[in-house]
Amino acid sequence: MKNTTYSNFWRINSPFSHDRLARWDIDVVMEGIRCPVNTEHQRAGSRIGDLSLVLPDQIPEDFVWTWSSECLISDRVLEHLRDHRFTGFEVRPTKARYATRPEKPPRLWELVVTGWGGMASAESGLYLNKEESCSVCGHLVYTGLQQSEKLIDANQWDGSDFFIVWPFPNFIFVVEPVVRLIEGLHLSGAFLKRGSTFEFETSDEFSPGRLSHVMPEPRASDIGKPLGIY
Repeated sequence: MKNTTYSNFWRINSPFSHDRLARWDIDVVMEGIRCPVNTEHQRAGSRIGDLSLVLPDQIPEDFVWTWSSECLISDRVLEHLRDHRFTGFEVRPTKARYATRPEKPPRLWELVVTGWGGMASAESGLYLNKEESCSVCGHLVYTGLQQSEKLIDANQWDGSDFFIVWPFPNFIFVVEPVVRLIEGLHLSGAFLKRGSTFEFETSDEFSPGRLSHVMPEPRASDIGKPLGIY
């Protein structure tokens, strides 16, 4: 494991410019999950196939985000990430078109995080609500996060440069060298926040799905089955 402290972890996020968010195209297909016990647990599961997107009519930035919080990267970003041998991610191809412009947009890749930062620290105040969760269909319900600055337990982190912390599969965390690359190259479309100032408390209970919905096999199986989140 690399030698680092909580303050060396960063979250990479959308700059929250809604006019630049991409949306799923009509041919995106999701797995359906039906609970035989509780009809309120009917929900979407894993996405089937690669991502198909409709982009705003502007030239895409280096990082592109969707309304569903997927992170897409340009060829330029991917080249630099690979040149620096950063770990904890893989990419999937996407199919993209502009909303109204006839020309084909630049190629974009879906960034799929495979690095593991562990379960949320107990000190964060977040825990699994077993009474609201369902052992039949695997529906998981977690309480709100009270102290986001204590979310990450560095002892659980696998040392990857990109990683997620459960139960926040859509939050992408990175180490400082990744931040230096993004800032040094002036890559656009990414908002960076240091670990000691995450500030994203969630007061309401929420359900993140399962690790297999966001992480590829066999990685999701290796991590998720022992923890009951696969």
